[in-house]
Amino acid sequence: MKNWKYTLLQVILITGIVVFAVLIYRSLMRPVKFNEVYEARKAAVIEKLKNIRDLQAYYKMEKGSYAQNAEQLRDFWNNGTMRIVIKEGHVPDTLTEAQAIQMKIVRRDTVVVSAKEEMLKTLPNLDINTFDVIPYSNGEKFAMAADTITRGNIKVYVYEVKALKSQYLKNLDEDKLVTDVFLGNILYSDLQDQFLGPNYDYKENVIDLILGSLTEASTDGNWQ
Repeated sequence: MKNWKYTLLQVILITGIVVFAVLIYRSLMRPVKFNEVYEARKAAVIEKLKNIRDLQAYYKMEKGSYAQNAEQLRDFWNNGTMRIVIKEGHVPDTLTEAQAIQMKIVRRDTVVVSAKEEMLKTLPNLDINTFDVIPYSNGEKFAMAADTITRGNIKVYVYEVKALKSQYLKNLDEDKLVTDVFLGNILYSDLQDQFLGPNYDYKENVIDLILGSLTEASTDGNWQ
């Protein structure tokens, strides 16, 4: 009888130790797991924002201003043209380019090419059908706008593209980085409620991702 009671006590103590260890591990690893998921999602959004920045740069190079919305960028990709300069020959060190052209040592011609073919050189993996869809948002689109501001009596073209944290951090508890972990449902349940809260404003370092500005002459992202 005593052996049975002693064995039962051992089982209870070992179970308690295991549960206590799991709870400690859970409390320590939850912030780590949240940051892992957050950084992975943020990186995916930033990659798309960088693509949009390249598209806007090409668009402005040809049109003189930035696109107001994604449809203008998409149409430029599918149907637009660009003027590029074809360079032939080498300018000697003793001459300027203008002198070399005048002497017909080099040749510079402007030709019209497909915008898509030209942009594919720097954006080979761009999917133009989904470039404006925010990753992890269940199909929501980037908010995009363009305008002009005045700086030193000079008109400056500006644009802004935005992905809200409430959009790209949806369904955090269903993320594969959470669910694919052994005992993930126990260790990492309710990450979204703990670290984001109902209004996605719990942690200060969790930010909306914004490219460009409608008030400043900048095409930087706020993550830089």
